[in-house]
Amino acid sequence: MNHNTFFFPRWVACVALVAGFALQASAAGDAKVLSALLIDGQNNHKWQETTPLIKQTLEASGRFQVDVATSPAKGGDMSTFAPNFADYDVVVSNYNGQPWSESTQKAFEDYVAGGGGFCSVHAADNSFPKWSAYNRMIGLGGWGGRNESDGPYVRWKEDQQKFTRDNSPGSGGAHGKRIPFVVVVRDREHPITKGLPGSFMQTADELYAKLRGPAENMNVLATGFSAKKTGGTDEHEPLLMTIQYGKGRVFHTTLGHDVNAMKGLAFQVTLQRGTEWAATGKVTLPAVDAETLTADQPALRDPSVSSPSASSPSASGSDISWDSIPDIDGEGWVSLFNGSDTKGWTQKNGTATYRVEDGAVVGKTSEGSPNSFLCTDQSFGDFELTFETNVDTGLNSGVQIRSVSSKEYKNGRVHGPQVEIEAAPGEAGYVYSEGTGRGWITKEQPIKDAYKNNSWNRFVVRAVGDRIQTWVNGTKIADFSDAESSKEGFFGLQVHGIAKGTGPFQVRWKDIRVRELK
Repeated sequence: MNHNTFFFPRWVACVALVAGFALQASAAGDAKVLSALLIDGQNNHKWQETTPLIKQTLEASGRFQVDVATSPAKGGDMSTFAPNFADYDVVVSNYNGQPWSESTQKAFEDYVAGGGGFCSVHAADNSFPKWSAYNRMIGLGGWGGRNESDGPYVRWKEDQQKFTRDNSPGSGGAHGKRIPFVVVVRDREHPITKGLPGSFMQTADELYAKLRGPAENMNVLATGFSAKKTGGTDEHEPLLMTIQYGKGRVFHTTLGHDVNAMKGLAFQVTLQRGTEWAATGKVTLPAVDAETLTADQPALRDPSVSSPSASSPSASGSDISWDSIPDIDGEGWVSLFNGSDTKGWTQKNGTATYRVEDGAVVGKTSEGSPNSFLCTDQSFGDFELTFETNVDTGLNSGVQIRSVSSKEYKNGRVHGPQVEIEAAPGEAGYVYSEGTGRGWITKEQPIKDAYKNNSWNRFVVRAVGDRIQTWVNGTKIADFSDAESSKEGFFGLQVHGIAKGTGPFQVRWKDIRVRELK
């Protein structure tokens, strides 16, 4: 792996399942299930991936039944797109594309002005720059040629403790790098934000900036600081807004760029609460405390998980405790290395050497060789893994998990998540996407000293679905969700390539065991 990368403030993903809270509220209050129409079909974002997550998030709350209306593809006959908005309590837009027909626009205007609810999600505020009524509904929008003629920039000024409107010339719509950021609540008494912490962190997402529009009858509920060092504006930009349009209520969230962003609990909680408010003018969903919706690290939830107690059973039959390190002395563990030879393992890539010495696999660098891997012949899906390792100072190494090698991909190049092994101070326990070009999967790396140099170190890894956790010597290092990597593959012991005139270096592994999770 390469070390040329930038690190952002610490986050460790934690599962906090808001769906369970909402289901409790629904059962307790016997609340009516609300009908929602989710619109997609065109978007410069991957709507085919994000629409299912929006639907899952809303329905997991227990408050919504969601139908999806998909427009014709770009270039299609938009006159055929004519949803019956009046059949629904709320319309949710995941759409950013061609204008709707005049009759559909008129029907939507009448629906919202007459008291219907509307929720605009992320790039839906890029839509329809020339549709006056729509821009009044969303309050602020971006891109599409928007500029000062469309309305002001609206920002929170910390020194003045108020929102200001800036009518200076300039384009509408921008964002910096996708990073985690803090959502700061500016209206603590609104039903959507009442009962939420005063600030909480959204996982890596696009923080929209320089939005501009009519901003009529608009209340900004929360902002985020768009830092110049990450390509932002150095302004506190609106993230969550409500707008009154006629008798209708509009909730506008700029959060939710992609699948990973939509796994952020900040996105999900505010989407559920904002959509309920748009539909009814009230929020019956329960409060969410600061231990769940955290400010120092983004909380994550898989939208398909419907309950706080949902977890995958281990091989021993007990439920996973996500807050605890796997018990390496428990039942169900199987050794992958017999202590005497490398039976069950095959070398892939590179010319580094592997031998067995004193009950450990010893990998030795080869000058000028690319990365080498000693890989299990067996593949694994969901699992818990433990091993001990000792690496020479000056060498970084790693253990591949759920990794793949095929002739079709870079002529057999081993690729997939790698749990880093490196002397302190270093990245031991963090996860790199080996051979894919993605770089670090865990971009925030605050803990640099869990690894003990010149001694054996105990690593523990858990991988279930998208979620991966790592520990080094009992210290939790990483806890995150990664939708992009393979969910099944081999384990591999990496000996990193070294430059000419360096080395040789060695890395050792022993007590390599796995517990498969069914």
